[in-house]
Amino acid sequence: MVVRRIVANIIDLFVLIGSVALGVYLASLVADMFEEPFFLLTISMVCIIILVPIGLQSLFWLDSTTIGKTLVFIKVVKNENGENLDYFQMFTRDFLLKILSANLVTLPAFFGKPTIHDIIVDSKVIIKPKGKRGR
Repeated sequence: MVVRRIVANIIDLFVLIGSVALGVYLASLVADMFEEPFFLLTISMVCIIILVPIGLQSLFWLDSTTIGKTLVFIKVVKNENGENLDYFQMFTRDFLLKILSANLVTLPAFFGKPTIHDIIVDSKVIIKPKGKRGR
């Protein structure tokens, strides 16, 4: 399980870097449409750079997983009843806590312990049952 979590975090980190690069590219396309930069253009560029990674990962948050977790067949569930996390809990867990803290909160996973974002959201990571791996 520890190796799966580490691999999933590495995949998610590459997805984050790639999606931010895509956001920067799209923002540069928007900037090229105008001759002179202005304040609203800068705000829109920042929004594009932030929203591309959120939009990409949010497709997977609906199934209580991420791109990396999907590829290694693990998912996040609530501690008390094993149900999927809702969209806001996944957003809080994967974007606000992991990304904004530069992924340092995932360090306890290397030692098989609960991570800070798991404790705050009251969740745990499990291996997907074999019958549900295709979804």
